[in-house]
Formats: sequence, C-alpha cells, structure tokens
Amino acid sequence: MRTFILALQLMTRLPIHKEIQVTDERLIRGVMYWPLVGAVTGAIDCAVFAALSFFVPKSVAAMFAVLCQLCVTGGFHLDGLCDTADAIYSARTRERMLEIMKDSRVGTNGVIAAIFDIGLKFIIISQLENPVLGLLLAPVAGKCIQGILMYKAVYPREKGLGHSYIGRIGAGIMVVCLLCGVVIMDAGLFLTDHDWLLLLPAVLALAALGFRKYIEGKIGGMTGDTLGAGSEVIELLFLLGLMIGQRFGF
Repeated sequence: MRTFILALQLMTRLPIHKEIQVTDERLIRGVMYWPLVGAVTGAIDCAVFAALSFFVPKSVAAMFAVLCQLCVTGGFHLDGLCDTADAIYSARTRERMLEIMKDSRVGTNGVIAAIFDIGLKFIIISQLENPVLGLLLAPVAGKCIQGILMYKAVYPREKGLGHSYIGRIGAGIMVVCLLCGVVIMDAGLFLTDHDWLLLLPAVLALAALGFRKYIEGKIGGMTGDTLGAGSEVIELLFLLGLMIGQRFGF
C-alpha cells in the first residue's frame, strides 16, 4: 500500500498527506501499480464528466473531463510529449536533442503536439457512445505500456528523473504492469458489443514497441520525457480504437 501511495504522490497532484520513504527499490516496484494510478485518475475524470452532463452538453462535459486529467496529473505526460516533439523534430544532432528536452521553454513543435493531443482527445471522447469508458481506460492504457518502454532500455543521460526507472526494472515488473493494465482494460471492453476490441491491448503493446524503436533510433535511448510522450500517444491510440469499434462494429 505504501508503494501504491508513493506512486500516486509521484504521478498525480492529489492531496495525499502521508510521508513515505522514497527508495530506488520502492520506486521501481511502484511501476507495477501505475495502471492502477491511471484507473484512479480516470475515475476522477468520469466523475467530472458524469456530474457536468446533467447541466451542460456532452461535448462541454468532455472538455472539462480532459482538463480534469491535466489538473490531476499536473500535465506530467503532456509536458513530456511537448519536450519530445520539440527535440525529435528539431533536425538537430542527438546531443542537441537531449539538450532541447531539458529546456523548460516550449517550442513550435511542442505547442502543435499539445494542441493535437488535447484536441483529438476532446473530439473523440465527445463523439463516443460511451465516453465514460474512454475516460476511465485511456489513462490505464497509457500507464500499462510504460514497462515495455523501460525494460532493458538505455538512459542516454548521466542523471535525471528517468534514471530511476529506465533500464532498471525487471521482466517480472514489466509483465505485472502490462497484465494489470490489460485486465482492467479488457474488463471494461468486455462490456462493449465488440468482442474484437479485447485485442486492443495487444495492438497497443505492439505500438509501444514501435514507438520505443523510433525514439531509440533518434536519441539512442529512452528518457523521462519520451516515457510521457509514449503514454500520451498510446492514450490517443486507445481512444481511436474505441472510435473505430463504434464506427464499424465488426
């Protein structure tokens, strides 16, 4: 429980006033609980959406639910997406890309990435027949693939937040993290009329591997920022999967 609470404290801005001793072992073990953290933040988004739906149109409630996710997490992963976009598409050397990721300023590519990320989430969620399912499970999807992105990966810097995790988690933690997310997602997807969506977690895992290979080809490893970017990308792919299922229904 202490490890789970620490994961919540690290990845959200929820007011949990409990002092937990931070150790490398506890941080690494906490990766197993990241999908549960996603479920908690997703549940809060659902509550906001459900409450507002009584008073405003679904599209407005969806926008506030997306905003709620940013507030609860502090835009933790979105910041990583912006920094990654600025670096990867700067057409600079590998060393310069890593420097750009550390820059607190956001460039044009980062702004474009943020606009498309937030905009697509809002549009898709507002068009889903069951927005609650998307709001609840998308953060779980983004968290459960983190083990895939970190396992035996190279951290291309001498120090940084990602150094505590990247390349340091074992196969067992990676598998538990992934399976935890798959169980939660498939439990929700089972309630839909499209059984083929139960395969969506496998598609997301393959997409995560492709994303990791792409990033490693650019900067020679994974950083904390690229982990955040990967989470945002997988969340969008999950929502797109729900949209495709709704549209074609095969």
